[in-house]
Amino acid sequence: MSDYEITSFELRVLLRHYWRKNSDAKAAPKAICDVEGEGMVASRTAQKWFKRFNEGDFDLEDTPRSGRPAILDEGDLQAALDAEPSSSTRELAAELGVDHKTVWNHLRQLDFVHEKPRQDPHELTEAQAAKRVEICRQLLNNPLDNRFWKRIVTSDEKWVYLVNHDRSKRWVQKGQTPPSVSKQNQFGRKIMICVWWNFEGILHFELVPNGHAINAELYCEQLDRVYDALVEKYPSLVRRKRALFQHDNATPHTARETSNKFEELDGVEVLPHPPYSPDVAPSDYGLFRSMQHFMKGRRFESFDEVEEACEEFFDSKSKEWYFDQIRKPADRWQKVVDNDGLYFEE
Repeated sequence: MSDYEITSFELRVLLRHYWRKNSDAKAAPKAICDVEGEGMVASRTAQKWFKRFNEGDFDLEDTPRSGRPAILDEGDLQAALDAEPSSSTRELAAELGVDHKTVWNHLRQLDFVHEKPRQDPHELTEAQAAKRVEICRQLLNNPLDNRFWKRIVTSDEKWVYLVNHDRSKRWVQKGQTPPSVSKQNQFGRKIMICVWWNFEGILHFELVPNGHAINAELYCEQLDRVYDALVEKYPSLVRRKRALFQHDNATPHTARETSNKFEELDGVEVLPHPPYSPDVAPSDYGLFRSMQHFMKGRRFESFDEVEEACEEFFDSKSKEWYFDQIRKPADRWQKVVDNDGLYFEE
Protein backbone atom coordinates (compact mmCIF):
# COMPACT_ATOMS: atom_id res chain seq x y z
CA MET A 1 0.00 0.00 0.00
CA SER A 2 1.36 3.46 -0.93
CA ASP A 3 1.52 6.54 1.31
CA TYR A 4 -1.31 8.14 -0.70
CA GLU A 5 -4.53 8.40 1.30
CA ILE A 6 -7.71 8.43 -0.73
CA THR A 7 -10.20 11.24 -0.26
CA SER A 8 -13.72 10.98 1.12
CA PHE A 9 -15.09 11.51 -2.39
CA GLU A 10 -12.99 8.64 -3.74
CA LEU A 11 -14.24 6.40 -0.94
CA ARG A 12 -17.81 7.15 -1.92
CA VAL A 13 -17.04 6.32 -5.54
CA LEU A 14 -15.72 2.96 -4.36
CA LEU A 15 -18.81 2.37 -2.22
CA ARG A 16 -21.03 3.17 -5.20
CA HIS A 17 -18.97 0.73 -7.28
CA TYR A 18 -19.56 -2.10 -4.79
CA TRP A 19 -23.25 -1.15 -4.47
CA ARG A 20 -23.60 -1.51 -8.24
CA LYS A 21 -21.93 -4.94 -7.99
CA ASN A 22 -24.69 -5.94 -5.51
CA SER A 23 -22.30 -6.16 -2.58
CA ASP A 24 -23.82 -5.59 0.83
CA ALA A 25 -22.88 -2.84 3.27
CA LYS A 26 -20.73 -5.22 5.31
CA ALA A 27 -18.73 -6.76 2.47
CA ALA A 28 -17.95 -3.46 0.73
CA PRO A 29 -16.00 -1.76 3.58
CA LYS A 30 -14.10 -4.97 4.24
CA ALA A 31 -13.04 -5.19 0.61
CA ILE A 32 -11.97 -1.53 0.61
CA CYS A 33 -10.04 -1.84 3.89
CA ASP A 34 -8.24 -4.96 2.64
CA VAL A 35 -6.76 -2.82 -0.14
CA GLU A 36 -6.55 0.70 1.32
CA GLY A 37 -5.80 -0.11 4.94
CA GLU A 38 -7.57 -1.00 8.15
CA GLY A 39 -10.12 1.56 9.37
CA MET A 40 -10.32 3.34 6.01
CA VAL A 41 -14.10 3.11 5.96
CA ALA A 42 -16.51 1.98 8.68
CA SER A 43 -19.52 -0.29 8.23
CA ARG A 44 -21.88 2.41 9.47
CA THR A 45 -20.52 4.81 6.81
CA ALA A 46 -21.13 2.19 4.13
CA GLN A 47 -24.65 1.59 5.46
CA LYS A 48 -25.42 5.31 5.27
CA TRP A 49 -24.30 5.60 1.65
CA PHE A 50 -25.89 2.32 0.56
CA LYS A 51 -29.16 3.62 2.00
CA ARG A 52 -28.84 6.79 -0.12
CA PHE A 53 -28.06 4.74 -3.23
CA ASN A 54 -31.05 2.47 -2.58
CA GLU A 55 -33.22 5.60 -2.37
CA GLY A 56 -31.93 6.78 -5.75
CA ASP A 57 -29.65 9.49 -4.37
CA PHE A 58 -26.28 9.28 -6.12
CA ASP A 59 -24.95 12.71 -5.10
CA LEU A 60 -21.57 11.91 -3.55
CA GLU A 61 -21.20 15.23 -1.76
CA ASP A 62 -21.99 15.59 1.95
CA THR A 63 -25.52 16.58 2.82
CA PRO A 64 -25.31 20.21 4.05
CA ARG A 65 -25.50 20.49 7.83
CA SER A 66 -26.70 23.46 9.78
CA GLY A 67 -24.06 24.83 12.08
CA ARG A 68 -21.25 22.65 10.73
CA PRO A 69 -18.32 23.69 12.90
CA ALA A 70 -15.33 25.20 11.18
CA ILE A 71 -13.10 24.48 14.19
CA LEU A 72 -12.85 21.21 16.12
CA ASP A 73 -13.62 21.49 19.80
CA GLU A 74 -11.07 19.38 21.68
CA GLY A 75 -13.56 18.71 24.45
CA ASP A 76 -15.95 17.19 21.91
CA LEU A 77 -13.09 15.15 20.47
CA GLN A 78 -12.15 13.81 23.90
CA ALA A 79 -15.78 12.94 24.62
CA ALA A 80 -16.04 11.04 21.34
CA LEU A 81 -12.85 9.11 22.17
CA ASP A 82 -14.12 8.30 25.66
CA ALA A 83 -17.34 6.95 24.14
CA GLU A 84 -15.60 4.82 21.49
CA PRO A 85 -11.78 4.65 21.73
CA SER A 86 -11.57 2.40 18.65
CA SER A 87 -13.05 4.99 16.28
CA SER A 88 -11.06 5.80 13.15
CA THR A 89 -10.30 9.40 12.21
CA ARG A 90 -12.99 9.19 9.52
CA GLU A 91 -15.59 7.96 12.02
CA LEU A 92 -14.65 10.76 14.43
CA ALA A 93 -14.78 13.31 11.61
CA ALA A 94 -18.25 12.15 10.57
CA GLU A 95 -19.47 12.34 14.16
CA LEU A 96 -17.96 15.77 14.85
CA GLY A 97 -18.75 17.28 11.45
CA VAL A 98 -15.21 18.13 10.41
CA ASP A 99 -12.67 16.84 7.90
CA HIS A 100 -10.83 13.72 9.01
CA LYS A 101 -7.47 15.46 8.49
CA THR A 102 -8.52 18.04 11.08
CA VAL A 103 -9.18 15.21 13.52
CA TRP A 104 -5.84 13.62 12.64
CA ASN A 105 -3.93 16.86 13.26
CA HIS A 106 -5.62 17.43 16.61
CA LEU A 107 -4.90 13.88 17.73
CA ARG A 108 -1.23 14.31 16.87
CA GLN A 109 -1.08 17.61 18.75
CA LEU A 110 -2.61 15.88 21.78
CA ASP A 111 -0.02 13.04 21.52
CA PHE A 112 -2.63 10.37 20.76
CA VAL A 113 -1.54 7.24 18.91
CA HIS A 114 -3.76 4.55 17.43
CA GLU A 115 -2.34 1.37 18.95
CA LYS A 116 -3.59 -2.18 18.96
CA PRO A 117 -5.01 -2.98 22.41
CA ARG A 118 -4.23 -6.03 24.46
CA GLN A 119 -6.48 -8.90 23.45
CA ASP A 120 -8.12 -10.47 26.48
CA PRO A 121 -9.20 -14.13 26.37
CA HIS A 122 -12.84 -13.25 27.12
CA GLU A 123 -15.09 -10.28 27.70
CA LEU A 124 -15.80 -10.81 31.39
CA THR A 125 -19.12 -10.01 32.99
CA GLU A 126 -19.18 -8.52 36.48
CA ALA A 127 -20.26 -11.88 37.89
CA GLN A 128 -17.46 -13.75 36.10
CA ALA A 129 -14.85 -11.28 37.35
CA ALA A 130 -16.20 -11.63 40.90
CA LYS A 131 -16.01 -15.44 40.63
CA ARG A 132 -12.39 -15.18 39.51
CA VAL A 133 -11.62 -13.14 42.63
CA GLU A 134 -13.50 -15.56 44.89
CA ILE A 135 -11.66 -18.65 43.67
CA CYS A 136 -8.24 -16.96 43.55
CA ARG A 137 -8.68 -15.87 47.17
CA GLN A 138 -9.61 -19.43 48.03
CA LEU A 139 -6.46 -20.70 46.29
CA LEU A 140 -4.28 -18.13 48.05
CA ASN A 141 -5.38 -19.60 51.40
CA ASN A 142 -3.27 -22.68 50.66
CA PRO A 143 0.16 -22.82 52.36
CA LEU A 144 1.89 -22.03 49.01
CA ASP A 145 5.12 -23.70 50.09
CA ASN A 146 7.18 -26.18 48.10
CA ARG A 147 5.30 -29.12 49.57
CA PHE A 148 2.07 -27.66 48.18
CA TRP A 149 3.47 -27.07 44.68
CA LYS A 150 4.96 -30.58 44.54
CA ARG A 151 1.48 -32.05 44.99
CA ILE A 152 0.11 -30.45 41.81
CA VAL A 153 -0.39 -32.23 38.50
CA THR A 154 -1.54 -29.68 35.95
CA SER A 155 -2.98 -30.47 32.53
CA ASP A 156 -4.30 -28.90 29.34
CA GLU A 157 -4.74 -29.45 25.60
CA LYS A 158 -3.30 -27.64 22.60
CA TRP A 159 -3.51 -27.89 18.81
CA VAL A 160 -0.19 -28.57 17.08
CA TYR A 161 -0.18 -27.68 13.37
CA LEU A 162 1.74 -29.73 10.86
CA VAL A 163 2.79 -26.47 9.18
CA ASN A 164 3.89 -23.75 11.62
CA HIS A 165 4.68 -20.38 10.06
CA ASP A 166 7.29 -18.07 11.51
CA ARG A 167 5.89 -14.53 11.36
CA SER A 168 8.74 -12.93 13.26
CA LYS A 169 10.04 -9.58 12.06
CA ARG A 170 12.83 -9.76 9.49
CA TRP A 171 15.86 -7.59 8.86
CA VAL A 172 15.77 -5.94 5.43
CA GLN A 173 17.58 -3.05 3.82
CA LYS A 174 16.02 0.31 4.63
CA GLY A 175 13.33 1.12 2.11
CA GLN A 176 12.74 -2.52 1.21
CA THR A 177 9.58 -4.42 2.08
CA PRO A 178 9.89 -7.78 3.86
CA PRO A 179 8.58 -10.70 1.78
CA SER A 180 5.01 -11.63 2.59
CA VAL A 181 4.16 -14.78 4.54
CA SER A 182 0.95 -16.73 4.49
CA LYS A 183 -1.32 -16.55 7.49
CA GLN A 184 -1.56 -19.61 9.74
CA ASN A 185 -4.37 -21.72 8.34
CA GLN A 186 -6.65 -22.36 11.32
CA PHE A 187 -8.29 -25.13 9.31
CA GLY A 188 -4.99 -26.72 8.31
CA ARG A 189 -3.91 -30.18 9.36
CA LYS A 190 -3.43 -30.30 13.10
CA ILE A 191 -3.15 -32.72 16.00
CA MET A 192 -4.30 -32.12 19.55
CA ILE A 193 -1.75 -32.76 22.27
CA CYS A 194 -2.87 -33.51 25.83
CA VAL A 195 -0.27 -32.96 28.55
CA TRP A 196 -0.06 -33.66 32.28
CA TRP A 197 2.98 -32.33 34.12
CA ASN A 198 4.29 -31.34 37.53
CA PHE A 199 7.27 -29.72 39.26
CA GLU A 200 9.73 -32.21 37.75
CA GLY A 201 8.50 -32.36 34.16
CA ILE A 202 6.09 -34.27 31.95
CA LEU A 203 4.16 -37.01 33.73
CA HIS A 204 2.23 -38.13 30.65
CA PHE A 205 1.30 -36.82 27.23
CA GLU A 206 -0.54 -38.19 24.24
CA LEU A 207 -1.65 -37.01 20.83
CA VAL A 208 -5.18 -37.30 19.49
CA PRO A 209 -4.97 -38.20 15.77
CA ASN A 210 -7.05 -37.20 12.77
CA GLY A 211 -7.78 -33.66 13.92
CA HIS A 212 -10.11 -34.90 16.67
CA ALA A 213 -10.68 -32.86 19.83
CA ILE A 214 -11.29 -34.04 23.41
CA ASN A 215 -14.62 -35.12 24.85
CA ALA A 216 -15.48 -36.33 28.34
CA GLU A 217 -15.29 -40.02 27.43
CA LEU A 218 -11.78 -39.74 25.99
CA TYR A 219 -10.65 -37.49 28.85
CA CYS A 220 -11.74 -40.11 31.38
CA GLU A 221 -9.82 -42.80 29.51
CA GLN A 222 -6.75 -40.55 29.58
CA LEU A 223 -7.15 -39.97 33.32
CA ASP A 224 -6.82 -43.71 33.92
CA ARG A 225 -3.49 -43.68 32.08
CA VAL A 226 -2.30 -40.57 33.91
CA TYR A 227 -3.29 -42.07 37.25
CA ASP A 228 -1.28 -45.21 36.49
CA ALA A 229 1.75 -43.04 35.67
CA LEU A 230 1.25 -41.08 38.90
CA VAL A 231 1.02 -44.22 41.04
CA GLU A 232 4.14 -45.63 39.41
CA LYS A 233 6.28 -42.52 39.83
CA TYR A 234 4.86 -41.01 43.04
CA PRO A 235 3.27 -43.87 45.00
CA SER A 236 3.56 -42.12 48.38
CA LEU A 237 1.76 -39.04 47.06
CA VAL A 238 -1.28 -41.11 46.10
CA ARG A 239 -1.09 -43.30 49.19
CA ARG A 240 -1.29 -40.21 51.42
CA LYS A 241 -4.19 -38.83 49.32
CA ARG A 242 -2.17 -35.73 48.54
CA ALA A 243 -2.24 -35.40 44.73
CA LEU A 244 -3.85 -32.21 43.42
CA PHE A 245 -5.07 -32.25 39.82
CA GLN A 246 -5.30 -28.81 38.22
CA HIS A 247 -7.18 -28.26 34.95
CA ASP A 248 -9.37 -25.53 33.47
CA ASN A 249 -13.16 -25.46 33.18
CA ALA A 250 -13.47 -26.79 29.63
CA THR A 251 -16.54 -28.98 29.16
CA PRO A 252 -14.68 -32.34 29.10
CA HIS A 253 -13.03 -31.40 32.42
CA THR A 254 -16.24 -30.43 34.22
CA ALA A 255 -18.65 -33.02 32.80
CA ARG A 256 -20.47 -35.30 35.23
CA GLU A 257 -18.67 -38.28 33.73
CA THR A 258 -15.33 -36.66 34.58
CA SER A 259 -16.42 -35.78 38.12
CA ASN A 260 -17.42 -39.41 38.66
CA LYS A 261 -14.05 -40.56 37.34
CA PHE A 262 -12.17 -38.40 39.85
CA GLU A 263 -14.24 -39.90 42.66
CA GLU A 264 -13.00 -43.33 41.53
CA LEU A 265 -9.32 -42.27 41.60
CA ASP A 266 -8.11 -42.85 45.13
CA GLY A 267 -5.72 -40.29 46.60
CA VAL A 268 -6.55 -37.51 44.12
CA GLU A 269 -8.25 -34.14 44.68
CA VAL A 270 -9.20 -31.55 42.04
CA LEU A 271 -7.82 -28.07 42.67
CA PRO A 272 -10.36 -25.29 41.96
CA HIS A 273 -9.71 -23.18 38.88
CA PRO A 274 -11.33 -19.77 38.27
CA PRO A 275 -13.56 -19.55 35.19
CA TYR A 276 -12.30 -17.93 31.96
CA SER A 277 -8.76 -17.90 33.34
CA PRO A 278 -6.02 -19.06 30.96
CA ASP A 279 -3.97 -16.25 32.51
CA VAL A 280 -3.53 -18.34 35.67
CA ALA A 281 -3.16 -21.75 33.99
CA PRO A 282 0.51 -22.88 33.95
CA SER A 283 0.13 -24.70 30.64
CA ASP A 284 -1.27 -21.61 28.89
CA TYR A 285 1.09 -18.93 30.19
CA GLY A 286 4.14 -21.19 30.51
CA LEU A 287 4.38 -24.55 28.79
CA PHE A 288 2.32 -23.90 25.65
CA ARG A 289 3.60 -20.35 25.14
CA SER A 290 7.17 -21.64 25.11
CA MET A 291 6.13 -24.57 22.93
CA GLN A 292 4.61 -22.18 20.39
CA HIS A 293 8.01 -20.48 19.96
CA PHE A 294 9.73 -23.86 19.71
CA MET A 295 7.44 -24.96 16.88
CA LYS A 296 7.79 -21.77 14.81
CA GLY A 297 8.85 -22.43 11.25
CA ARG A 298 8.68 -26.22 11.60
CA ARG A 299 6.83 -28.53 9.23
CA PHE A 300 5.80 -32.08 9.95
CA GLU A 301 4.80 -34.81 7.55
CA SER A 302 3.37 -37.31 10.01
CA PHE A 303 1.92 -37.99 13.42
CA ASP A 304 5.24 -39.55 14.50
CA GLU A 305 7.19 -36.41 13.56
CA VAL A 306 4.88 -34.27 15.69
CA GLU A 307 5.27 -36.66 18.61
CA GLU A 308 9.07 -36.59 18.29
CA ALA A 309 9.09 -32.77 18.21
CA CYS A 310 6.92 -32.63 21.35
CA GLU A 311 9.28 -35.00 23.16
CA GLU A 312 12.24 -32.91 22.01
CA PHE A 313 10.63 -29.76 23.40
CA PHE A 314 9.69 -31.34 26.73
CA ASP A 315 13.20 -32.74 27.17
CA SER A 316 14.74 -29.33 26.41
CA LYS A 317 13.31 -27.91 29.65
CA SER A 318 15.05 -28.46 32.96
CA LYS A 319 13.41 -29.58 36.20
CA GLU A 320 14.05 -26.08 37.54
CA TRP A 321 12.06 -24.58 34.66
CA TYR A 322 9.06 -26.82 35.30
CA PHE A 323 9.15 -26.08 39.03
CA ASP A 324 9.32 -22.35 38.35
CA GLN A 325 6.24 -22.51 36.09
CA ILE A 326 4.27 -24.56 38.63
CA ARG A 327 4.91 -21.94 41.35
CA LYS A 328 3.97 -18.91 39.26
CA PRO A 329 0.17 -19.12 39.82
CA ALA A 330 0.53 -17.62 43.30
CA ASP A 331 1.57 -14.24 41.89
CA ARG A 332 -1.09 -14.48 39.19
CA TRP A 333 -3.86 -15.35 41.64
CA GLN A 334 -2.88 -12.27 43.61
CA LYS A 335 -2.95 -10.11 40.48
CA VAL A 336 -6.49 -11.30 39.72
CA VAL A 337 -7.56 -10.28 43.24
CA ASP A 338 -5.75 -6.92 43.03
CA ASN A 339 -7.33 -6.23 39.63
CA ASP A 340 -10.87 -6.99 40.84
CA GLY A 341 -11.04 -10.09 38.68
CA LEU A 342 -10.19 -8.37 35.41
CA TYR A 343 -7.32 -9.49 33.19
CA PHE A 344 -3.96 -7.97 34.07
CA GLU A 345 -0.96 -6.77 32.08
CA GLU A 346 1.67 -9.45 31.55
